[in-house]
Amino acid sequence: MHVEDSGREVAPTARMQVVGSLYRIARAAHGWSRVELSVHKVLTVVFASSFNVLLRCVCGSNRLTVTGEHIFHEHVEQGGNIFAFWHSRLFYLVYFYVRHARQRKVAMLVSLSRDGDYGAALVRKLQQDAVRGSTSRGGQRAVRRLAEKIAEGRNIAITPDGPRGPAFHVNEGIVKLAQITGARIIPVSYDATSKRLLRSWDRFVIVKPFGRVHVAFGEPIEVPKGITPAERTQYREKLERTLHELDGICAMQLSRGAARTKAQISATASPEAQPVVPPHRAG
Repeated sequence: MHVEDSGREVAPTARMQVVGSLYRIARAAHGWSRVELSVHKVLTVVFASSFNVLLRCVCGSNRLTVTGEHIFHEHVEQGGNIFAFWHSRLFYLVYFYVRHARQRKVAMLVSLSRDGDYGAALVRKLQQDAVRGSTSRGGQRAVRRLAEKIAEGRNIAITPDGPRGPAFHVNEGIVKLAQITGARIIPVSYDATSKRLLRSWDRFVIVKPFGRVHVAFGEPIEVPKGITPAERTQYREKLERTLHELDGICAMQLSRGAARTKAQISATASPEAQPVVPPHRAG
């Protein structure tokens, strides 16, 4: 009887000790989470400020040529556009838009992940709008926010193969958004002579200084509201095909530019191109 009574008294005491320990652990963990959150927030601000300077300096040092520039200038200030480009082409095109469309902000879709916090901080540092969400988290809410931005007359930028791929494959979501909102899709791509390809799922392009960059815009794609799923697939395929064609145009233009530069250098270095200087006569 005594042992049983002791057991009844000890059990609650043991439970209280366990609960107390768990409470202290939880408080410690919560404290560390707050510290991590504060550090994470500071790092996003530092990253955004540093990357903003890097982006302007590096991209600004490259010589730029553009195919279809009139398409950009005809539509950008009107608003209601969806600029579509591969996820790997994000680096320079963000700079291009901020540099050449100062009167009309762009809203960019940024994932809800912690990595996405860095992207959102950079977008805000560039004085543009960040809409948080992706196909896996916050998708429906993000679509509503993008539709609201378009209704307000904003432009939006979407990487139709992001955020997880497969790379260089257009997902149907961008076509659905154009169908719902009536926004025109403007395909765009770029390539650079001086660049580094990251070992990421999309082979992300980092532009290096003092090279040449070519940007190419495709004709706007307008998606009717009353199309069937099969027709929507056709528009998806058309956008994907156009983006690949723009990739080819950019590579070809840079190749031609390199050939012209090489020919000019060869002509300058050729003995026939050197002016004939009569010999100096003494006396």
